[in-house]
Amino acid sequence: MNLSLKKDTRSYFLDDRVRQGLIEYEDLSVKTLTNIENGYNLPSLSTLKILSTALEIDFFQLLAEVYDYIPRQ
Repeated sequence: MNLSLKKDTRSYFLDDRVRQGLIEYEDLSVKTLTNIENGYNLPSLSTLKILSTALEIDFFQLLAEVYDYIPRQ
């Protein structure tokens, strides 16, 4: 990953989480995170688990937060 000097960037966030040992370098890319944030991709449960770890929040709390955004048939 490329370390950005700006602390409000996705790259910085991901690099920081890798440095803290919360996630692995291969777990999540900037492009994936961008696509999720912009609504282009719906994350899998495994990606949501990685995000909950990176965000340091409970997995079920994250699921509750995104529940309304899950498409229904």
